[in-house]
Amino acid sequence: MPDHTYHTRLFSSPLTQRISALSTHPRRGILAALITGIASIAAAGLAGCATVDVTVPGSIAAPAAFSEAPAEGAPAAQDLAQWWQNWNDPELTRRVTETLAANLDLRVAQARVAEARAIGQVAESALYPTLSAQARAARGVADLRSPPGLPDTSPGLEGHLAGLTVAWEVDVFGARRSDALAAAAVALSAQERLRGTRLLIAADVAENYLAARGLQRRLQQLDRSTEIVAQLLSYTRARYAAGQALSYDVDRVSEQLGALQAQRPVLTSQISIRERRLALLAGQVPQAAAALSPPPAFFVPASPAGQVPSDVIERRPDVRAMAALVSAQAARLGSAKAERFPRFYLTFLGQDGRLHVDGLPALSGTGGLVGVGVQLPIFTAGRVQAGIDAGDARLQAAQAEYNQTVLRTLEEVDNAYSQRSSLDQRGARLADVAATAQRNSQNATRLYEGGRRTLQDVLDARIGALQRADELIQTQTAQALAAVQLYRALGGAWPGDPESARH
Repeated sequence: MPDHTYHTRLFSSPLTQRISALSTHPRRGILAALITGIASIAAAGLAGCATVDVTVPGSIAAPAAFSEAPAEGAPAAQDLAQWWQNWNDPELTRRVTETLAANLDLRVAQARVAEARAIGQVAESALYPTLSAQARAARGVADLRSPPGLPDTSPGLEGHLAGLTVAWEVDVFGARRSDALAAAAVALSAQERLRGTRLLIAADVAENYLAARGLQRRLQQLDRSTEIVAQLLSYTRARYAAGQALSYDVDRVSEQLGALQAQRPVLTSQISIRERRLALLAGQVPQAAAALSPPPAFFVPASPAGQVPSDVIERRPDVRAMAALVSAQAARLGSAKAERFPRFYLTFLGQDGRLHVDGLPALSGTGGLVGVGVQLPIFTAGRVQAGIDAGDARLQAAQAEYNQTVLRTLEEVDNAYSQRSSLDQRGARLADVAATAQRNSQNATRLYEGGRRTLQDVLDARIGALQRADELIQTQTAQALAAVQLYRALGGAWPGDPESARH
C-alpha cells in the first residue's frame, strides 16, 4: 500500500433523468418547469466540482521472498482455496463443508456484512435528491348565524391540497461522496473479515479433526501394547506357577500393565472433547456429537512452494480488511476537510389545491417555490479543524495497524514454514527410531523365551517401543497441525471461496 493521494470528487448526477417523468402529467407543467430549473442549477454546480486531497502515509515494502520457504515442495498451484482437500480425506472434507454452511460465528459475520452494506446504501442515498409527496382533504359544515329576520344557514365545506417537495444538497466539495466511500470501504472490510472468519473456522475444524485422529492412533498403539503386556503377564504367571519365575516378576509385569491401562481413559476423554468441539463448530448440540470413524493411515500434504510475500499480503483477509479500513479513514478525513467549504442546497415545493363552499364559486390553484441555499462555516470555535485533526489521527492509527498486520503476516508465514520443516525432519528421524525400537522389543521377547534375557529386559524394550511409537504419532499429529497453520498463514480460502464467487 504505497503513498497515494485520496481524492473526493463529485460524480455526474443523473438528476434530470430521474425527474423527467414528472413532466408527463398535463396538470403539472409548472412543476416540471420548476424542477427542470433545479436540474439546470445543479448541472451548473456540478460543472465546477472541487476535489479534496488526502495523503495516505506509506506502508512497509514486502520482501522478495520468505526466508524459511522451501525451495521444493507442493506446486505453487496447489489448491489454497479448498486446502483441506489436500489431505484426500473425505470425512475431513465433509466436516469442513458442513461446518462452513452451519457455523453460527459465520452467520454473525454474514449479518455484519449485510448491516455494513445497508449502512453504505444509506450513506450513498445522501448523494441524491429526496422526493416526497403530501396530500390532505377536508370536509365539514359551517354553522353561520344570519342577521335578525333572516334564516340561519349551514353551508357545506370541502377541499383538498396536494403537494410535491424536492430537496437536494449539491455535494460540490465531496463531503457526502466521501461519506459514501467510507461506508463502502467499511462494508468491504466486513466482507474481508467474513472471509477471514471462514478461514479460521475451516482451520479450527481441521485442527480438531486432525488432533482427534492423532489421539485415535495413539489409543490404537496403546491398546496393542496393552495386549502384548497382558500376554506377557499370563506367560509370567505360568512360569511362576511352574516355579521358574519370582513373584517380583509377576508384580513387575502387572505394574506395567496397570500403568498402560491407566492411560486409556485420558485418551478417550480427549477424543470426546475434540468430537464435541467439532459438533459445536458445526452448530450442533455438543451432547449429540457424532463419533469419529476409525482413523485412516497418516498423511500430510507437502508444504506449498512458490509463495511470495507480496502475493500472501494481497491474499490474506485480515490484511485486506485493514487496507479497506485505511481507505475508510482516508474518506472520512476527506469528508472532514470538506466541512471547511460551503454547502449548497436546492429545494422545490409545488402544491395544487381546491376549496369549495356551498353557494359560492370553487377556488383552485397551483403554486410552486424554488429555493437555493448556501451554508458557509465562518466561526465554529475550532470544531472543523478539530474534526480534521481527529480524522488525520485515525488515519495514522489505521495505517499503523495495517503495517503491523503486514509484519505479523510475514512473521506468521516464516514461523509456520520453519515449524513445519523442523517437524518434518523430526518425524523422519523418529520413524527410524520407532522401527528400531519395535525390532528391539521383538528380539528381547525371543531372547527371553530362550533364556538369554531377563524379564526386565523384555519390559524395558516393550515400554521403550511404546514410547517411541507414541512420540512418532504425536510428532506426525504436530506435522498435520503445522500444515493447517501454514495454510492459514498463507491466506487460505482466497479467492475461490463461495463468497468471492457470489460477489
